[in-house]
Amino acid sequence: MMYCTKNDMITTFGEPELIQVTDRANTGVIDDAVLNTAITTAQAEINIWLEGRYPLPLSSVPEVLRRIAMDITRYYLCGDVNNDHPVARRYAEQTKLLRSISRGQASLGLDSAGVKTTAVDTVQISQGRNDFGDRSRW
Repeated sequence: MMYCTKNDMITTFGEPELIQVTDRANTGVIDDAVLNTAITTAQAEINIWLEGRYPLPLSSVPEVLRRIAMDITRYYLCGDVNNDHPVARRYAEQTKLLRSISRGQASLGLDSAGVKTTAVDTVQISQGRNDFGDRSRW
């Protein structure tokens, strides 16, 4: 399962940008081969960070991982960019997040089997209820 798709990239960054960074033959369209290579390269980099913490391949792709994959893919598509460039800064932020995930300091929201976890013992709010009692009696 790919962490991001061509459609994800178009929705997030726009077709004009993807044409600009993939169309090396000046055809005026997105070069799928170039884009797929960048997506695959980004996924391989992500897997290096995840392999010690999660069983791969993952059974589902959490939204945070999709976002990480898109930013890393974009970085590879842009080639050599200055460290001050927004694409390079986003890449650095995402690799920092991946480092935190690999160390167990952050989570993808998946259990050890790679399945999405659900929150337990959460706060619930219901209109018209006062579970803390009547303040006038304090």
